[in-house]
Amino acid sequence: MLIARRGLLVAGASAAMARPAWAQLLSQGAFTHGVASGDPLVDGMIIWTRFVGGDGRIAWEVAEDDAFSVVAARGEAQASVANDFCVKADVRGLQAGRVYFYRFLAGSGPSLTGRTLTAPANAQSLSVGFVSCANYGFGYFHAYGHLAERDDIDLVLHVGDYIYEYGADEYPRTALTIPGRAFDPDHEIVALDDYYRRYQQYHTDPNLLALRAAKPISAVWDDHEIANDSSSTGAQNHQRSEGAYTDRVAAATKAYFDWMPIRRPDGSGPRVYRTLEWGDLARIVLLDTRLIARVRQLSYQRALGLHLLSDGAGAQAAVDEFRRTQWLDPSRTLLGAEQEAWLAETLSSSKQRGQTWQVLAQQIVVGQQLVGAGAAAMVSPEAHANVRRYVTVGERLGRMGMPWNLDSWDGYPAARERFLQACTANAANAVVLGGDSHNTWINNLATPSDASRIAAIEFAGASVTSPGLEQAMSAAAPGAREAMMRSANPQLAWCDVTNRGYGALKFTRGACEAEWVAFANVRDAEASAPSITRFNATPSGQSGPSAWTV
Repeated sequence: MLIARRGLLVAGASAAMARPAWAQLLSQGAFTHGVASGDPLVDGMIIWTRFVGGDGRIAWEVAEDDAFSVVAARGEAQASVANDFCVKADVRGLQAGRVYFYRFLAGSGPSLTGRTLTAPANAQSLSVGFVSCANYGFGYFHAYGHLAERDDIDLVLHVGDYIYEYGADEYPRTALTIPGRAFDPDHEIVALDDYYRRYQQYHTDPNLLALRAAKPISAVWDDHEIANDSSSTGAQNHQRSEGAYTDRVAAATKAYFDWMPIRRPDGSGPRVYRTLEWGDLARIVLLDTRLIARVRQLSYQRALGLHLLSDGAGAQAAVDEFRRTQWLDPSRTLLGAEQEAWLAETLSSSKQRGQTWQVLAQQIVVGQQLVGAGAAAMVSPEAHANVRRYVTVGERLGRMGMPWNLDSWDGYPAARERFLQACTANAANAVVLGGDSHNTWINNLATPSDASRIAAIEFAGASVTSPGLEQAMSAAAPGAREAMMRSANPQLAWCDVTNRGYGALKFTRGACEAEWVAFANVRDAEASAPSITRFNATPSGQSGPSAWTV
């Protein structure tokens, strides 16, 4: 596996240091799952660890050097079983735009040392890595390890599916599970202790530990942090026999806030949407399209039933009725009225401040995704009948102008129109980041009222490990899936329907330079050298960003 060299060196140096005298008064115990930092501000950040032992009394230090000879801030903290022994400190009083090192102290010795940074007051550039969809059983976290090694990444944005909730032989099936990476616990996680155990398992992965120690992380959840296809009222993977959905959401969101190095929400409710400032260059806007306001996803199967299996006038009429009465319903929302209003004001104030870029990190693909002609011919003859039916129906719906995935913004076209209109009217240059689909889509998103103007450019990145459409269309020749999708979706500048990996974007006042870093095989423990595809766009003063060039 990839493991950050810096993380190993800093850990070794920390372990060899003599403890400060005041640490003798702290608890004896163990730092069990590394360290992490996140949500950087101009004067501080969140730092995180997990400590088990004694009465849980520990201390922390933030320093200007990894030898901790110049300590900039220190304090004490309390580990408690009530938070699964996770500890977070909201450090303040630091200098803007500089690197810091941090560690936690116990009577039994120091934790590993982490490296982090504060946001700049005035910025010349911002480099972010972004990731999503890390299913522990499907493969190794090569993307995390590679990101941890990069000196040019300021901040990692995780846009969801940080964990998966499934039990053994579900997703993945036992036959596809990497040996030694079966889920713990082996049943679907529902209760708070279940979610805690799953986070504990994930944080035994050396690549994930290296990333958390090497880079500050800001994250938002998607559905699998709770249950598949979550919405504000229920989830596809939550049944009545599993108790009240509200109880499950409470357990899942508590575990998330305990384990992630992000600020806990003010007030009641699991609010995860927020902003981060990167000087006068960029505002990072983290959104919640999944949990707090999303209405239940539509289902072609529920709405159309047997009409999906035919291709005649009756099927067309049924689809037209579905489109008119359900799909286009303006009351169907992803963000909700409160978050929509907050987004418009957030974009507007960023533009008024003179920030060049508004970076919108959210969970799902915004750009339209129709399955193009020839998709069914890419299904392997050995594929299960359900797979063939799934792709055949997707191609048929594509011919009728309907998307294959109603769980994305494609399932909420009126909400998407409002979102893109808000970007056009209020943002200077909007860049949307998304995950969830397990494949990579580079989109130029037009303004709803003016197709000649770009409302936002989108980089929807593939997964760390979870398989995508290539699994269903495995008989395609190299490049054929990508060509098929581009032919059906004019706004799609480029796509990768084959590989796993991560995205990296560098923002300056004159450009957005992006990379898709792809690993051909995440089922091998040793990562091969990734392939890198580069994209560019430029900002404007008043008319939004330019289209992507590849």
